Amino acid sequence: MTLFKTGLLSLGTILLGASIVAAPVRAGDIVLTVEEPAASSAYSGVANLRGWAVGSAGIDRVELYVDGAFATNVPVGGLRGDVGAQYPGYPGSRNAGFSMAFNYSNLSAGQHAIRVRAVDRENASRDASVNFNVIRFDNSYIADPAKISLAGATGTLDTRSISLKNVTADGKTYDIRLDWRTEAQGFVIAQITSAGNPPADDFSGTYRSQVSLTSNSCSFAVDSETESELKLTQDGSLLSGTESDALTVSGTVDVQGNFSLLSARLVQNSGSCRGESYFQYQGSFPSQTITIAIQREYFGSCPYSNCTASYQGTMTTTSTTTRADAPTTAAGGAPAGVIEPLLETGKAL
Repeated sequence: MTLFKTGLLSLGTILLGASIVAAPVRAGDIVLTVEEPAASSAYSGVANLRGWAVGSAGIDRVELYVDGAFATNVPVGGLRGDVGAQYPGYPGSRNAGFSMAFNYSNLSAGQHAIRVRAVDRENASRDASVNFNVIRFDNSYIADPAKISLAGATGTLDTRSISLKNVTADGKTYDIRLDWRTEAQGFVIAQITSAGNPPADDFSGTYRSQVSLTSNSCSFAVDSETESELKLTQDGSLLSGTESDALTVSGTVDVQGNFSLLSARLVQNSGSCRGESYFQYQGSFPSQTITIAIQREYFGSCPYSNCTASYQGTMTTTSTTTRADAPTTAAGGAPAGVIEPLLETGKAL
């Protein structure tokens, strides 16, 4: 696969283009960026909805649509010196930020979409859409802090994650994972699973996925279709395993067979510029559907940036044929039926 290889090419581009170049003003132009929610990420509770917009005629308002329906206008005017430096000729570019607190838990658990529309003073507009996942407690808003308890809870730490088991919230028990999210500059809830109620079925096994690109916020091209192979072991509601025998993955599955997984990070360096990529999986074992989000981040000596390529498709269980047992397709090629890793390891920068 070449997904991460194209990402590495962008790393070189970032290094070469580290300085900010002022964008020329074009009549009728509107530039719009949604920074949160981040594409294909999981959100819970009250969190930011934010971004920025500039226009050659000036921005009049920013509208928010949730799952196709108009919700509200988003306050505009937040200080954005970085945007002002890049778009100095656009009216009000230093105050181009828009932001509001949004209760994601008012939405049902699962996938949702927002559409943000920036309208300029001449009534021209530009839209930007983001798909994201909602995770939540059964109660969409827990007003009494006394209903949250860590008494009896246990925790474990990963590279950028905190996992808590047996957390009590509003009289029910949950397992929770918190991940570091750069956009929020803190740890946020990334997974909520009802504890003590594992699925009756054992979903351990090998799963092959065929998925197609649904969105790409990266500045470089990625494959329009790709494949994945997950080897999973289930212990109660916990899942662990590997992606194409290359990256470790871990997550949970609920009583309905809906699962959520997060991969380890693949790190590449070029001088003091660092690139990291990882996977987020959401899907259903019974319906054999899966969504894969490949997240990329770049930081260090190069300007910070992040982007997401999202894929959707189907998955099927496969045999447990090993690489040694499988016939090869050609000299030096991969064994027939073996899925190459989605993230290519060992590639030179």
